[in-house]
Amino acid sequence: MERTPREIYYQYNLINSSVYTRLVLKPNGRLDRLLWVDSINDWNIILAPESDICDRYKVCGPFGSCNIDNTPVYWSQGCQHRIPLDCEPGEGFNKYSNLKLSNTRGSWYNQTMTLVECEKSCKSNCSCTAYTNSNISGPGSGYLLWYGDLVDIRTVPQNGDPLYIRVLHSEIGRPRNENNSENRSGDEDFELPLFGLSTILEATNNFSLNSKLGEGGFGPVYKGVLKDEKEIAVKRLAKTSTQGLYEFKNEVISISRLQHRNLVKLFGCCIEGTEKKLIYEYMPNKGLNSFLFGK
Repeated sequence: MERTPREIYYQYNLINSSVYTRLVLKPNGRLDRLLWVDSINDWNIILAPESDICDRYKVCGPFGSCNIDNTPVYWSQGCQHRIPLDCEPGEGFNKYSNLKLSNTRGSWYNQTMTLVECEKSCKSNCSCTAYTNSNISGPGSGYLLWYGDLVDIRTVPQNGDPLYIRVLHSEIGRPRNENNSENRSGDEDFELPLFGLSTILEATNNFSLNSKLGEGGFGPVYKGVLKDEKEIAVKRLAKTSTQGLYEFKNEVISISRLQHRNLVKLFGCCIEGTEKKLIYEYMPNKGLNSFLFGK
């Protein structure tokens, strides 16, 4: 391992100098180690790191944190503030732990700055969105500051890094789970399971007309069957609906807190890209209004 004032790198030497090997960095960020094999007159991969969907660069969009333990593991279009930052003096920072930190392309570092100095410096610059300790080996002086979007963040189960993210005064101290990145779209209020879009498409036969139960102001409703043979009713937000993501989440939160044995049960929701859906239990005897008002 070698260290310079600006970088850390490692090198290795082969015991047998007659062997040819090389490292190849792929465009997707994957690093393969290859060995030259005379018998086939070609390079052969001898070591390739295991990867998952969270290893894809910027897979969860700006300010989003990819978590392989969630379903889905990410929110593809990233996150944003419910109310935009306006560089008011009352703005501050929330600490989020156990993260793989953002791409440092839009960052700046100082090796002598203290934590208090770093926070003060970031707060005084309206473009500064986050900061953290730059000493990856443990606590100490030296900090990184980010300007602009935070990208390529990932939640890790342990031994991750802390990140102090700029928020409004009303949001200071409000993160529900520090293992999440800045939850600017309000995900901290979700208490329902999230269904993947592929699961819903399979259950409803890709929203076929034969699966359609009806349509209301929210949008069409489809019958579906999950792999465990549980029947569900999928309420799909119409693309022409005026209801946005914020209103949709408020509705999900309200319904989830009103669960009652005499009300249809809400199993979860699905939010992927432009798709927004609520997943209810399927009621084979239809709703109460069909008995009260007939056709």
